[in-house]
Amino acid sequence: MKYRRLLLVTDLAADAGGALAAIRALLPFADYCAVLACLPERGLGWFDDEASPELEQPGSAALEQLRTALSAVHTEVDIRLAPAPGVEALDQLAQDTGVDLLVIGPFSFGSTLAGITHMVALRKRRPLAVLWVPDQVSADPAGARRGATQLVCLATGRRAGAAVTSFLREHGDPAQQVTVLQTAAEPPPDGVVALDVSGISAPVELLTAGPLVISQWLDERAQARALDLLVVAHLPAALLLASRSAAPCLVLPPVPPLERPLVERSLDGPDLVDLGSPLHARFEYATSIGIGRRTVIPDQTLAFVAGGRVLAELGSRAGDVSWAYDGDAHACGVFRTEGRGTAQPLAAIELQLAILRPGPTPVLLFDAELSDEEMDALHQATLHLVPQRRPTWLAVRLRPVRSCRLIRSRLQAAGLPARVIDASVVLDEGDALDVPELADPVRLARVAGRLRAAAFPIVAIVHRAELAPSTIGFVALRADEIDAQRLAALPPVPVPAPPATLAERLDHMTGAPLIAGNRIEVELDNALARRWLLAAIEASVERIHFQTYMAADDDIGRLVEAALVRAAARGVTVRLLVDSLHGLHGSLGASNPLLERLGAVPGIELRVGQPINGVPSLEALKQRDHRKLVIVDNRVALLGGRNLAHEYYTGFDEVALGRRSMWHEVPWLDAGARVEGPAVTAIEQGFLVAWQATGGQGWPVAACAVSGHTNARVVTHQGLRDAHTLDAYLALIDEARSHLHVVNGFPLILEIQHALLRALQRGVRVSVLTGNLMPRHGEQPFSGPWSCVRAAATEFVHSRVDALVAAGAQARQFTMAPQAGWAAGLGPVHSHVHAKLMCADGRVCALGSANMDITGGYWESELLLVIEDGAMATAVEARIEALMAGSTPMDRNDTQWRQLAERRAWMRYWPGVLSL
Repeated sequence: MKYRRLLLVTDLAADAGGALAAIRALLPFADYCAVLACLPERGLGWFDDEASPELEQPGSAALEQLRTALSAVHTEVDIRLAPAPGVEALDQLAQDTGVDLLVIGPFSFGSTLAGITHMVALRKRRPLAVLWVPDQVSADPAGARRGATQLVCLATGRRAGAAVTSFLREHGDPAQQVTVLQTAAEPPPDGVVALDVSGISAPVELLTAGPLVISQWLDERAQARALDLLVVAHLPAALLLASRSAAPCLVLPPVPPLERPLVERSLDGPDLVDLGSPLHARFEYATSIGIGRRTVIPDQTLAFVAGGRVLAELGSRAGDVSWAYDGDAHACGVFRTEGRGTAQPLAAIELQLAILRPGPTPVLLFDAELSDEEMDALHQATLHLVPQRRPTWLAVRLRPVRSCRLIRSRLQAAGLPARVIDASVVLDEGDALDVPELADPVRLARVAGRLRAAAFPIVAIVHRAELAPSTIGFVALRADEIDAQRLAALPPVPVPAPPATLAERLDHMTGAPLIAGNRIEVELDNALARRWLLAAIEASVERIHFQTYMAADDDIGRLVEAALVRAAARGVTVRLLVDSLHGLHGSLGASNPLLERLGAVPGIELRVGQPINGVPSLEALKQRDHRKLVIVDNRVALLGGRNLAHEYYTGFDEVALGRRSMWHEVPWLDAGARVEGPAVTAIEQGFLVAWQATGGQGWPVAACAVSGHTNARVVTHQGLRDAHTLDAYLALIDEARSHLHVVNGFPLILEIQHALLRALQRGVRVSVLTGNLMPRHGEQPFSGPWSCVRAAATEFVHSRVDALVAAGAQARQFTMAPQAGWAAGLGPVHSHVHAKLMCADGRVCALGSANMDITGGYWESELLLVIEDGAMATAVEARIEALMAGSTPMDRNDTQWRQLAERRAWMRYWPGVLSL
């Protein structure tokens, strides 16, 4: 112990050998010792000028022996004689000498009660630690030379735990072996023994048991002489335990009670993960029932403790806190500061959280909602492995229906580490109200991917789905596939290096390789897209592969129909793949006349994807194939967001719009790409997989020759199996350093919205071009079916942009100026934006079929072309900026916008689960 100034109160009639041995063994740093030697006979006064001279003569053998022994240890010894002193005088002496430890005993038989009385009374007056040395403490000098190595601390209750923790932090030594005793009725033990939270350097072992077991354990240690010091926070415990052992007992200073509300809900939250950025914490109220959505704490100030001190006081917002912590602690304590202050941080800690960091031990993530039996199976499988091969298990809460406290209790009961992280925190999804439960296995894999990108050696995930999610760099297993043999067979995973560039992150998160040697053109022009499409069909020689989500029997549909029929008549093989539900053909009794005619043409093979018969499930309705592409002769590919219908392939200057026009007559803004070169091979391979999934026969896909100098990635996303296109968008946003351009007309998934907000905080200039699902001229909507639904959907889309506008993004609603063929006085038209386009820093752009909403992110299969070409990205950005220049601003300083944003603010709680 590191106490420096001692006050020893002893009885000259008693043998002080035990006390001296205890002082030598326990207090090697003490340099001052005041001794109050109590005389057995009654004196006339204490430090009185009229006191008997005999009281000031240290001539007795006992006194000389005491002085000699203490002088050998301490540089300064001050011995005073007194009859049994009063408490006031003892308190005054402690104050005058500035001591930090009171040593009591031993006493002769008749004075023991007086010693106890001194200890009790003085603790009430002065917050001193008291070392009580019972009579039976050995005076063996060998023990003094060995020092105090075996410490036992009793911590019952929060205040006692805080006192013990403070003592170990200030006086502990790495050479000591410390055991902390805690009754089984106490809360989980991490708050007492978390070394990083308290700053304890000594190794600590926790024993949690009932009082009888603890008592028996103490007796065994005492008999084996494996106990050098008892440390307690309560005086009654000191009297009880010290009387049963032959060891000194240190009674810690009392910790003043904290002011707390009479009724206060417990703080709860997941553990923190170091992903190489500010730590993100989420706090909620703990629940004692099995299920129920989490309740976030009110906005307030929270203190974070590590190393025994407050490192930060941060405000929470909707329960979330971002902590820019660059230390190396592996745990932290948290408490609410209101009404408490920060003077006693260890006593105030309400919640202890691990700070999980990368390390060499393999990590296996598992769904925190595995059954008790499945969790036990994980533990049992680990026990059969040699220690060097044992992985670290880490629970992931995918749904906030069970509190982290309850999850930790279940983990402890199963013998697994009581560590749980929250998927929505790692992925920054917010409440993720619109993320379907069916996507949870994919989310689990994405959490693993994020950790792996931060250098965590993830080897596997354990999920609950029938079909395993796609993984990159680790495997996906079900709980019933876990046993020791399977775990032992997992290949060792080298500690991955965090992706340092956008290219590395795209490699890491999408699995799509960079393909060189392409010639690529990008357009945001419906008429040009139509010319590309018809020219490619007319130039076809061998085969046409055509995939679409919707096909309308309108002017555009019939125009393309005629071109395909002519190609088939020339002997070209035409394979036409259409989503059955949204193509209105083969599902729920629907039949599409256009597709009926095409399917009957010799040389044209029509297949529909995932037809629905009977009562549909949500999964059947939502898990569709949303890709739109055309591949001709394995030579040229067209891809983008366009379905086969009028509004996608008709220019704004090609229609005669009037006030009575229907909304579906209004062209939409869309984007597409024309690709030649090796990337076409990857696009065709994706079509082949989709074609064969519907029962179609395969064909050999030949490698395409180099056609240019543009590098690109073909990112494919399979609905409810991965989220590759979503992760590609996020990679572009997170790696942007200068500016971002986003063209999107669907409600942003919160992950993308939050990533854009982070970009704004980094100083990135963010530009967003959105539209109106319910097109309008001036302030008047065009008429047509589902007008009210589309108007509400437009509000929802804009509500997801409002947060960006408020944070400083430049956002505009796509507006087309009046054209020559429009009715006079119609005014500008605010149309729908169907393009899915993102550009970053003038060096990369991405476009395809993947909307930036929940449906595109998880439900539907998608295709995204990521073009890594600075000249092309710069040209596309220039085209976007030209469109934005003529569009209507969403200005945070505009009163009308503020009123609209306030009106639709509630929509942030509206799950965007419907296809729009």
